Amino acid sequence: MTEMRVAEPNTLSVPTSASAPLLRVEGLVKHFPIKGGLFGFSTVAAVRAVDGVSFEVRRGETLGLVGESGCGKTTLGKVILQLLDASDGQIYLKGKDVTTMSRSERQEVPKQMQVVFQDPYASLNPR
Repeated sequence: MTEMRVAEPNTLSVPTSASAPLLRVEGLVKHFPIKGGLFGFSTVAAVRAVDGVSFEVRRGETLGLVGESGCGKTTLGKVILQLLDASDGQIYLKGKDVTTMSRSERQEVPKQMQVVFQDPYASLNPR
């Protein structure tokens, strides 16, 4: 199970109301191209790791992603954290569109979120 939390400290200074989502994902897509052809430069297919995911997380809520191995849970987390670029869709953190931020602004995004990956014993190590 993958769990995602959005930290409360607001380094992206956008006011949030109690009902506004801290994190909103709309139609998120991540496809990995498969190269082939004579010299390996042509895209012959794509692995559709994440395809059209939408959800909201409000203050005080926790989102758990559950699914089979290889279904895209970790890829979704990495795209939201901006560790991978999205192929399509929007990610809003505290009302700001992360997908249109400058590179320096996007570097602040992972500092405001926490992902607990599938091995909770390693992820929640007290050290």
